[in-house]
Amino acid sequence: MNNKTDCEVIRWSPQALKIVNPIFYICIFATMNHVLFWIQFIVYPSVRQYSMQWLYAYLITDLLLLIRFFLLYAYRWLPICLPYFFRMIICYSEAIFDNYLNLLQSYIFLALNICRYLQIAHNYNVYSSNRRLIIIVHCLIYISPLVTHIIIIICGWSVLHKPLGDVCDLLPVTLTIQLLFLLFTYFIPVILTLIFLLLCLNYIHNTHGIQTQIIVNARLKYHRQLVVQSGVFYSLWLILWSPHLVVFPFIYKGSTIGIIAQILNYLSITVDPIIIAALDVRFLHAWKSTCDHLHRYIRRRRSTPVPITFPLN
Repeated sequence: MNNKTDCEVIRWSPQALKIVNPIFYICIFATMNHVLFWIQFIVYPSVRQYSMQWLYAYLITDLLLLIRFFLLYAYRWLPICLPYFFRMIICYSEAIFDNYLNLLQSYIFLALNICRYLQIAHNYNVYSSNRRLIIIVHCLIYISPLVTHIIIIICGWSVLHKPLGDVCDLLPVTLTIQLLFLLFTYFIPVILTLIFLLLCLNYIHNTHGIQTQIIVNARLKYHRQLVVQSGVFYSLWLILWSPHLVVFPFIYKGSTIGIIAQILNYLSITVDPIIIAALDVRFLHAWKSTCDHLHRYIRRRRSTPVPITFPLN
Protein backbone atom coordinates (compact mmCIF):
# COMPACT_ATOMS: atom_id res chain seq x y z
CA MET A 1 0.00 0.00 0.00
CA ASN A 2 1.28 3.43 -0.94
CA ASN A 3 -1.22 5.42 1.13
CA LYS A 4 0.38 6.02 4.53
CA THR A 5 -3.02 6.47 6.17
CA ASP A 6 -4.12 2.92 5.31
CA CYS A 7 -3.51 0.03 7.64
CA GLU A 8 -1.65 -3.06 6.54
CA VAL A 9 -1.17 -6.57 7.88
CA ILE A 10 2.55 -7.46 8.13
CA ARG A 11 3.31 -11.14 7.67
CA TRP A 12 6.46 -13.24 7.67
CA SER A 13 7.61 -14.14 4.19
CA PRO A 14 7.99 -17.91 3.55
CA GLN A 15 11.76 -17.53 3.34
CA ALA A 16 11.97 -15.55 6.60
CA LEU A 17 9.67 -18.02 8.34
CA LYS A 18 12.08 -20.88 7.60
CA ILE A 19 14.75 -18.94 9.51
CA VAL A 20 12.59 -17.61 12.31
CA ASN A 21 10.93 -20.90 13.27
CA PRO A 22 14.18 -22.59 14.49
CA ILE A 23 14.99 -19.44 16.49
CA PHE A 24 11.45 -19.62 17.93
CA TYR A 25 12.09 -23.13 19.30
CA ILE A 26 15.48 -22.05 20.68
CA CYS A 27 13.75 -19.17 22.46
CA ILE A 28 11.16 -21.51 24.00
CA PHE A 29 13.92 -23.65 25.46
CA ALA A 30 15.80 -20.52 26.58
CA THR A 31 12.66 -19.24 28.34
CA MET A 32 12.31 -22.52 30.24
CA ASN A 33 15.93 -22.27 31.43
CA HIS A 34 15.48 -18.68 32.56
CA VAL A 35 12.21 -19.45 34.37
CA LEU A 36 13.91 -22.28 36.29
CA PHE A 37 16.79 -19.96 37.15
CA TRP A 38 14.54 -17.20 38.49
CA ILE A 39 12.53 -19.73 40.51
CA GLN A 40 15.77 -20.50 42.36
CA PHE A 41 16.31 -16.78 42.84
CA ILE A 42 12.84 -16.35 44.37
CA VAL A 43 12.86 -19.47 46.55
CA TYR A 44 16.40 -19.34 48.01
CA PRO A 45 17.57 -16.20 49.88
CA SER A 46 21.19 -17.39 49.69
CA VAL A 47 21.39 -16.48 45.98
CA ARG A 48 19.83 -13.03 46.40
CA GLN A 49 23.15 -11.29 46.99
CA TYR A 50 23.75 -7.59 46.34
CA SER A 51 27.17 -8.43 44.93
CA MET A 52 25.54 -10.48 42.14
CA GLN A 53 23.50 -7.57 40.80
CA TRP A 54 25.50 -7.31 37.56
CA LEU A 55 24.89 -10.97 36.74
CA TYR A 56 21.19 -10.50 37.40
CA ALA A 57 21.16 -7.36 35.26
CA TYR A 58 22.78 -9.37 32.46
CA LEU A 59 20.17 -12.13 32.74
CA ILE A 60 17.37 -9.55 32.74
CA THR A 61 18.66 -8.27 29.39
CA ASP A 62 18.46 -11.88 28.18
CA LEU A 63 14.81 -11.99 29.25
CA LEU A 64 14.12 -8.68 27.49
CA LEU A 65 15.66 -10.06 24.30
CA LEU A 66 13.37 -13.10 24.55
CA ILE A 67 10.31 -10.94 25.19
CA ARG A 68 11.27 -8.74 22.24
CA PHE A 69 11.52 -11.78 19.96
CA PHE A 70 8.15 -13.27 21.01
CA LEU A 71 6.32 -9.94 20.67
CA LEU A 72 7.70 -9.31 17.19
CA TYR A 73 7.09 -12.93 16.19
CA ALA A 74 3.44 -12.59 17.26
CA TYR A 75 3.18 -9.19 15.54
CA ARG A 76 4.02 -10.74 12.16
CA TRP A 77 2.04 -13.91 12.84
CA LEU A 78 -1.30 -12.49 14.00
CA PRO A 79 -3.60 -10.68 11.53
CA ILE A 80 -3.10 -7.23 13.08
CA CYS A 81 -3.77 -4.31 10.75
CA LEU A 82 -1.72 -1.26 11.75
CA PRO A 83 -1.36 2.21 10.21
CA TYR A 84 1.94 3.28 8.70
CA PHE A 85 2.92 5.39 11.72
CA PHE A 86 2.66 2.48 14.18
CA ARG A 87 4.37 0.11 11.74
CA MET A 88 7.35 2.47 11.59
CA ILE A 89 7.52 2.75 15.40
CA ILE A 90 7.54 -1.06 15.70
CA CYS A 91 10.12 -1.36 12.93
CA TYR A 92 12.49 1.16 14.56
CA SER A 93 11.99 -0.49 17.95
CA GLU A 94 12.79 -3.90 16.45
CA ALA A 95 15.97 -2.56 14.88
CA ILE A 96 17.15 -0.54 17.88
CA PHE A 97 16.46 -2.78 20.86
CA ASP A 98 18.22 -5.87 19.54
CA ASN A 99 21.49 -3.96 19.20
CA TYR A 100 20.82 -1.90 22.33
CA LEU A 101 20.26 -4.88 24.65
CA ASN A 102 23.27 -6.77 23.31
CA LEU A 103 25.37 -3.63 23.77
CA LEU A 104 24.18 -3.39 27.38
CA GLN A 105 25.49 -6.87 28.07
CA SER A 106 29.04 -5.97 27.06
CA TYR A 107 29.16 -2.99 29.44
CA ILE A 108 27.41 -4.89 32.24
CA PHE A 109 30.22 -7.47 32.10
CA LEU A 110 32.78 -4.68 32.14
CA ALA A 111 31.19 -3.20 35.30
CA LEU A 112 31.11 -6.68 36.88
CA ASN A 113 34.82 -7.23 36.33
CA ILE A 114 35.80 -3.76 37.56
CA CYS A 115 33.85 -4.34 40.80
CA ARG A 116 35.36 -7.81 41.14
CA TYR A 117 38.87 -6.42 40.68
CA LEU A 118 38.30 -3.77 43.38
CA GLN A 119 37.04 -6.45 45.75
CA ILE A 120 39.86 -8.93 45.11
CA ALA A 121 42.91 -6.70 44.63
CA HIS A 122 42.05 -3.82 46.96
CA ASN A 123 39.69 -5.53 49.42
CA TYR A 124 37.18 -2.76 48.67
CA ASN A 125 33.49 -3.65 48.74
CA VAL A 126 32.18 -1.17 46.21
CA TYR A 127 28.63 -2.53 46.57
CA SER A 128 28.27 -1.41 50.18
CA SER A 129 30.63 1.59 50.15
CA ASN A 130 29.47 3.29 46.94
CA ARG A 131 25.82 2.43 46.45
CA ARG A 132 25.02 5.79 44.90
CA LEU A 133 27.89 5.40 42.45
CA ILE A 134 26.64 1.93 41.52
CA ILE A 135 23.17 3.35 40.83
CA ILE A 136 24.68 6.14 38.68
CA VAL A 137 26.72 3.58 36.70
CA HIS A 138 23.58 1.49 36.15
CA CYS A 139 21.73 4.55 34.82
CA LEU A 140 24.62 5.53 32.52
CA ILE A 141 24.90 2.01 31.11
CA TYR A 142 21.16 1.81 30.37
CA ILE A 143 20.56 5.35 29.12
CA SER A 144 23.71 6.25 27.14
CA PRO A 145 23.47 3.56 24.42
CA LEU A 146 19.78 4.29 23.84
CA VAL A 147 20.40 8.03 23.52
CA THR A 148 23.32 7.30 21.19
CA HIS A 149 21.13 5.17 18.91
CA ILE A 150 18.50 7.91 18.76
CA ILE A 151 21.11 10.58 17.93
CA ILE A 152 22.58 8.38 15.17
CA ILE A 153 19.13 7.97 13.60
CA ILE A 154 18.29 11.68 13.86
CA CYS A 155 21.63 12.68 12.31
CA GLY A 156 21.12 10.23 9.46
CA TRP A 157 24.24 8.21 10.28
CA SER A 158 22.27 4.97 9.95
CA VAL A 159 19.40 3.94 7.69
CA LEU A 160 16.45 1.70 8.43
CA HIS A 161 16.40 -1.46 6.34
CA LYS A 162 12.85 -2.87 6.25
CA PRO A 163 12.41 -5.67 3.70
CA LEU A 164 8.86 -6.91 3.22
CA GLY A 165 8.08 -9.86 5.49
CA ASP A 166 11.44 -9.85 7.28
CA VAL A 167 13.12 -8.22 10.27
CA CYS A 168 13.92 -4.51 10.37
CA ASP A 169 17.54 -3.49 10.82
CA LEU A 170 19.63 -0.34 11.23
CA LEU A 171 22.73 -0.14 9.06
CA PRO A 172 25.42 2.59 9.36
CA VAL A 173 25.80 4.62 6.18
CA THR A 174 29.60 4.94 6.03
CA LEU A 175 32.61 2.80 6.87
CA THR A 176 33.71 5.32 9.50
CA ILE A 177 30.40 4.99 11.38
CA GLN A 178 30.62 1.20 11.07
CA LEU A 179 34.12 1.14 12.60
CA LEU A 180 33.08 3.51 15.41
CA PHE A 181 30.12 1.24 16.13
CA LEU A 182 32.44 -1.75 16.32
CA LEU A 183 34.92 0.10 18.52
CA PHE A 184 32.44 1.29 21.15
CA THR A 185 30.06 -1.67 21.10
CA TYR A 186 32.61 -4.48 21.06
CA PHE A 187 36.33 -3.80 21.24
CA ILE A 188 36.43 -1.25 24.08
CA PRO A 189 34.14 -3.12 26.54
CA VAL A 190 35.47 -6.60 25.67
CA ILE A 191 39.17 -5.65 25.85
CA LEU A 192 38.68 -3.77 29.14
CA THR A 193 36.70 -6.71 30.54
CA LEU A 194 39.53 -9.12 29.70
CA ILE A 195 42.14 -6.72 31.14
CA PHE A 196 40.38 -6.48 34.52
CA LEU A 197 39.82 -10.25 34.51
CA LEU A 198 43.57 -10.85 33.93
CA LEU A 199 44.43 -8.34 36.68
CA CYS A 200 42.25 -10.31 39.10
CA LEU A 201 43.83 -13.60 38.12
CA ASN A 202 47.34 -12.17 38.37
CA TYR A 203 46.68 -10.75 41.85
CA ILE A 204 45.30 -14.04 43.15
CA HIS A 205 48.15 -16.06 41.63
CA ASN A 206 50.79 -13.74 43.11
CA THR A 207 51.68 -15.15 46.56
CA HIS A 208 54.89 -13.16 47.01
CA GLY A 209 55.31 -11.97 50.60
CA ILE A 210 52.77 -14.41 52.08
CA GLN A 211 54.45 -16.50 54.76
CA THR A 212 51.63 -18.83 55.76
CA GLN A 213 51.44 -21.90 53.55
CA ILE A 214 47.74 -22.36 54.31
CA ILE A 215 46.96 -18.92 52.89
CA VAL A 216 49.17 -19.61 49.87
CA ASN A 217 47.37 -22.90 49.19
CA ALA A 218 43.97 -21.22 49.61
CA ARG A 219 44.95 -18.43 47.20
CA LEU A 220 46.21 -20.90 44.59
CA LYS A 221 43.09 -23.03 44.95
CA TYR A 222 40.88 -19.97 44.50
CA HIS A 223 43.00 -18.93 41.50
CA ARG A 224 42.51 -22.31 39.82
CA GLN A 225 38.78 -22.19 40.50
CA LEU A 226 38.47 -18.65 39.09
CA VAL A 227 40.55 -19.58 36.03
CA VAL A 228 38.27 -22.53 35.25
CA GLN A 229 35.07 -20.55 35.85
CA SER A 230 36.21 -17.53 33.87
CA GLY A 231 37.67 -19.65 31.07
CA VAL A 232 34.46 -21.62 30.57
CA PHE A 233 32.12 -18.66 30.90
CA TYR A 234 34.01 -16.12 28.80
CA SER A 235 34.94 -18.64 26.11
CA LEU A 236 31.29 -19.51 25.52
CA TRP A 237 30.35 -15.86 25.85
CA LEU A 238 32.82 -14.75 23.17
CA ILE A 239 32.09 -17.66 20.83
CA LEU A 240 28.28 -17.39 20.95
CA TRP A 241 27.70 -13.71 21.71
CA SER A 242 30.54 -11.93 19.87
CA PRO A 243 29.55 -12.68 16.23
CA HIS A 244 26.30 -10.75 16.61
CA LEU A 245 27.96 -7.50 17.71
CA VAL A 246 30.86 -7.93 15.30
CA VAL A 247 28.75 -8.31 12.17
CA PHE A 248 25.72 -6.11 12.88
CA PRO A 249 27.36 -2.79 11.81
CA PHE A 250 28.32 -4.32 8.44
CA ILE A 251 25.77 -6.96 7.46
CA TYR A 252 21.98 -7.12 7.35
CA LYS A 253 20.60 -9.55 9.94
CA GLY A 254 18.56 -11.41 7.34
CA SER A 255 21.66 -12.39 5.35
CA THR A 256 23.28 -15.81 5.76
CA ILE A 257 26.03 -14.52 8.08
CA GLY A 258 23.52 -12.40 9.99
CA ILE A 259 21.25 -15.43 10.50
CA ILE A 260 24.14 -17.52 11.86
CA ALA A 261 25.07 -14.70 14.23
CA GLN A 262 21.45 -14.44 15.43
CA ILE A 263 21.21 -18.18 16.09
CA LEU A 264 24.48 -18.13 18.05
CA ASN A 265 23.22 -15.14 20.01
CA TYR A 266 20.01 -16.92 21.03
CA LEU A 267 22.01 -20.05 21.91
CA SER A 268 24.07 -17.81 24.19
CA ILE A 269 20.85 -16.60 25.83
CA THR A 270 19.82 -20.24 26.28
CA VAL A 271 22.99 -21.37 28.06
CA ASP A 272 23.58 -18.20 30.14
CA PRO A 273 21.50 -19.24 33.19
CA ILE A 274 22.86 -22.80 33.03
CA ILE A 275 26.49 -21.62 33.07
CA ILE A 276 25.97 -19.05 35.83
CA ALA A 277 24.07 -21.56 37.96
CA ALA A 278 26.66 -24.28 37.36
CA LEU A 279 29.69 -22.12 38.15
CA ASP A 280 28.36 -20.47 41.32
CA VAL A 281 28.41 -22.66 44.42
CA ARG A 282 25.36 -20.90 45.88
CA PHE A 283 23.23 -21.93 42.92
CA LEU A 284 24.68 -25.44 43.04
CA HIS A 285 23.46 -25.74 46.63
CA ALA A 286 20.07 -24.32 45.62
CA TRP A 287 19.72 -26.82 42.75
CA LYS A 288 20.80 -29.67 45.04
CA SER A 289 18.20 -28.64 47.61
CA THR A 290 15.51 -28.50 44.92
CA CYS A 291 16.45 -31.96 43.64
CA ASP A 292 16.35 -33.34 47.20
CA HIS A 293 12.84 -31.92 47.71
CA LEU A 294 11.70 -33.46 44.44
CA HIS A 295 13.18 -36.85 45.33
CA ARG A 296 11.47 -36.81 48.75
CA TYR A 297 8.17 -35.83 47.14
CA ILE A 298 8.44 -38.66 44.59
CA ARG A 299 9.29 -41.19 47.32
CA ARG A 300 6.30 -40.06 49.39
CA ARG A 301 4.01 -40.41 46.40
CA ARG A 302 5.31 -43.93 45.70
CA SER A 303 5.05 -45.01 49.32
CA THR A 304 1.48 -43.75 49.81
CA PRO A 305 -0.79 -46.81 49.95
CA VAL A 306 -3.47 -46.91 47.28
CA PRO A 307 -6.88 -47.82 48.77
CA ILE A 308 -8.37 -51.03 47.37
CA THR A 309 -12.07 -50.97 46.65
CA PHE A 310 -14.26 -54.00 46.04
CA PRO A 311 -17.22 -53.80 43.67
CA LEU A 312 -20.63 -54.16 45.26
CA ASN A 313 -22.66 -57.15 44.08
